[in-house]
Amino acid sequence: MKNIKYDLVVFGATGFTGRLVAEYLVQEYGVKNEKFIWAIAGRDNKKLEDIKIYLSEIDSESKNLPIIIADSYDRNSLDGITSISRVVISTVGPYLKYGKLLVESCASNGTDYCDLTGEVPFIRESIDSYDALAKKNNCRIIHSCGFDSVPSDIGVLVLQQEAESKFGKPCDQIKFYARGMKGGPSGGTIESMINISAYISSRPELSGLLGNPYALNPDGQLLDGPDGSSLRSVKWDEKLNLWTCPFIMSGINTRVVRRSNALTGYSYGKDFKYSEVYSFNKGLLGFMKSISMLIGMASLKVAISFRLSLWLLRKLFLPAPGQGPSKENRESGYFKVLLVGFLDEKKLNCIVTGNRDPGYAGTAKMLSESALSLLLEKESIPDISGVLTPASGIGDVIVSRLKDKGIVFKIK
Repeated sequence: MKNIKYDLVVFGATGFTGRLVAEYLVQEYGVKNEKFIWAIAGRDNKKLEDIKIYLSEIDSESKNLPIIIADSYDRNSLDGITSISRVVISTVGPYLKYGKLLVESCASNGTDYCDLTGEVPFIRESIDSYDALAKKNNCRIIHSCGFDSVPSDIGVLVLQQEAESKFGKPCDQIKFYARGMKGGPSGGTIESMINISAYISSRPELSGLLGNPYALNPDGQLLDGPDGSSLRSVKWDEKLNLWTCPFIMSGINTRVVRRSNALTGYSYGKDFKYSEVYSFNKGLLGFMKSISMLIGMASLKVAISFRLSLWLLRKLFLPAPGQGPSKENRESGYFKVLLVGFLDEKKLNCIVTGNRDPGYAGTAKMLSESALSLLLEKESIPDISGVLTPASGIGDVIVSRLKDKGIVFKIK
């Protein structure tokens, strides 16, 4: 029997996103509240004390916020967190580099876990190594609880629930169109891309993983399904009359959605098709924007492949570790996503909007509310354990929680 001391622990609170999560929890719930007891954790006591001073400007009770010292590479110190807590939030990435032992510790100690990883190889390793252990100890390991992949995964769930209600069965195809977003460059996303590239290079036997649309599905389940690779060029979308081009997060989001389908007994159908694109309005301007986006993505992939260009990218464009966009930029950010479901000749739309920068402030909301859903909505979330996804492990309870915080899923 665990000796629970904390309901929730934020591990990595001294990093930029970790600080935003702690700040969000203080602003929305306070340090002292009747719902849960929480703490912050990291490896540097001085930096954690500095975070408490910063948070005290929002809530004076932050000076009493508990601190736990732990290191990503020290399993015993991580057990010191997971053995006394119900839910752990991890913002310590890149996860391939820093995340494995904490997942192992949570799975071993029966502690629920949420993170914001977009790293397919990391999630695959987590599934292979810890899914059975998490099931044995009846806990939920839920990856990708930020902008990748909550709007995608929960958006598809909401749309399919509406299709079941309206048509009596789920849509056999859903397409995600990123319609617009504003936010600072995500250094974490780029660092993850760099680490994934290096990881795959060091393990050539995994070279096919990133190209497999069903890379995150349970072993042996639908590895040759109807979906192919993501869009790699500019394309005119005849169904919506939009110009489309590759969406940088489709690589993780599409695989998470497909895993959700598999984990829920193929509730969307074994022939379900899902894809994601960035989209622009028709006309020459929309075409040129699509071309520009495509060139930008291609340039980024080239830049992270060479030492000099990578050094320049980090020096000139990316925030340094522990830094990110200003508060003004985060609060003036936004995102808008359109998910369109198709069934025979019928069509359904779900629009997902957020009133903050998606990669930082928006992600802090989604990650925090994912963890609080696990903690406070025990009677409403799916009765399932293992290495899960937001849709399979949390379900639609997060929709109402996020609506109150400015992230809205709306059927149209």
